[in-house]
Amino acid sequence: MLFFRTGLLVLLTLFTVIAQGAPLKLKLTGLDKELEENASLYLNTLPPIDPHQLPGFRQHIKEKISHSLEALGYYHSVTTLQLSEKNQNTLLVNVDAGTPVIIRKLQLNLSGDALEDQAFSDFKTNLPLQEGDILDQGKYEAIKSTLVNLALARGYFDASLTQHTIEIFPKENSAHITLSMETGHRYQFGAPIYSKMTAPTQKLLEYLINFQPDQSYDSVKLGKLTQDISSTGYFQNIDVHPVKEDIDDLAVPIFIGVKPRLKHELQVGAGYSTDEGPRGFLNWDKPWVNHYGHSLSSEAMISGKRTEISSSYKIPAGNPLQDYYSLQLGYQRKYIQDTDSSLLSTSVHRWTKRSLRKKNSWDQDVFFRVESESFEQGIQKDKNLLLIPGVSFSRRRIRGGADPHWGDQQLAKLELSSRSWGSDADFIKAWGRTKWLRTYAKKHRVMTRFEQGAIWMPGDITDIPPSLRFFAGGDQSIRGYAYESISPRDKDNKLTGARYMTAASFEYAYSFAPKWRIATFVDSGTATNNYRDKWKTGTGFGIRWVSPLGQLKLDLAFAISEEDTPWRLHFTMGPEL
Repeated sequence: MLFFRTGLLVLLTLFTVIAQGAPLKLKLTGLDKELEENASLYLNTLPPIDPHQLPGFRQHIKEKISHSLEALGYYHSVTTLQLSEKNQNTLLVNVDAGTPVIIRKLQLNLSGDALEDQAFSDFKTNLPLQEGDILDQGKYEAIKSTLVNLALARGYFDASLTQHTIEIFPKENSAHITLSMETGHRYQFGAPIYSKMTAPTQKLLEYLINFQPDQSYDSVKLGKLTQDISSTGYFQNIDVHPVKEDIDDLAVPIFIGVKPRLKHELQVGAGYSTDEGPRGFLNWDKPWVNHYGHSLSSEAMISGKRTEISSSYKIPAGNPLQDYYSLQLGYQRKYIQDTDSSLLSTSVHRWTKRSLRKKNSWDQDVFFRVESESFEQGIQKDKNLLLIPGVSFSRRRIRGGADPHWGDQQLAKLELSSRSWGSDADFIKAWGRTKWLRTYAKKHRVMTRFEQGAIWMPGDITDIPPSLRFFAGGDQSIRGYAYESISPRDKDNKLTGARYMTAASFEYAYSFAPKWRIATFVDSGTATNNYRDKWKTGTGFGIRWVSPLGQLKLDLAFAISEEDTPWRLHFTMGPEL
């Protein structure tokens, strides 16, 4: 008997499901894209509706449509519902939005210290809603939220909205908006309060402080301070916040708490470029060697054509991001084209980085390097010991984050050597490169590059090792030619390297889809001892994909300066600037 009842219940359930059929599909018509999208969002909050339930849901459907349109300023909509003649499971929802409500009056009233604050003046000027616009309650709510957040970010901790109203006049299709805020006094920065830490650690943090007591409070400065502390690489946990409960006479103390990164850090990676083929990377860092902020890092890169091993010991000389010394030791084994070289070097650097604070200033590196190089370059076999003082300047400006749409980069270096202080050669070497990126109409990108190098010396280029000579060609030089394959040649037609090098590039890219671009380019230049050699030119086209790890570039380039116009594929990954 129990089995019979259970079976009957199952059959009744199946019969009910079959009888009900699939839920209704609502098809909106009569609205523009923005209104339709908002109406769909509201309708999606309804439960599935079976056809036989439609009479009980007609009013609910109309109310959802009405509320969705009122939120965007349409208060006179008319909605009609009709089952499709072709498909009884499709409900045609036709909507006439009617005449929109226009904002005829919009007032934002401020009182308190914010009346003298330029940030609030700019906010009022650039409101997302203006008189004459269609009423949009979402934008209205955004104005309220942004106003409150701006007050808190600028240090108006007692601010409050005293009035926030929308008056709607349906017959006139108009609305009046009134917002009033009493901001009160603007608070100021108080003295920093440090968590428990060693005196040298606190001293490092003091160099990073970007505010003075009695300056007007600004949360943007606290965000920048947090970013700077993180950029040092010394700390794994950072806590910077105002201590509002300890406010004294409008001065709010700032708590700064950190937890040092004491453990060793190891990173392993791999990469590939057409210049060098597969590459492996190994990086090891020790953020704290001692409590004065000394740090140690080492890295190794191995490919089929080059091996590099280096270590750097960093000593802060003030702000650890801007002023520091670094002691470096490195070894390089290079086998590219007609170059076979082993280079051992040690150097001391004094870094001054100003770009963190000033937009148009340059980073500076003053260095003294000692290097010993044994090499075979073509038919030449030799070794050199060089003592090289020098200075370099660099600057990078970008807009647009990881995939910039605007930017430029400049690098310049001057090195010299003299037999009078123990070097094996006399020379002065200067080198510089500039890159420019500009985007037009959002989809059209232009990248230009110019590079120039020169060596002045009394003797022949063979008096200095190949690591200091100039070569051209490759992914970052003249595409269509192999890496460092352009230079004068010796009597056995082997590359020798050059006194001078010039390279220029123009590239145009078009964004045809999100994260995808096609490009065309032309590169030209030479590595020469007298500028009598024929310049080399490469041209071609490629594709770019902006991946989460950086831009991937694949180019097909043709060496049009050669008789048979050979071609090469160039694959690179990394930032453009």
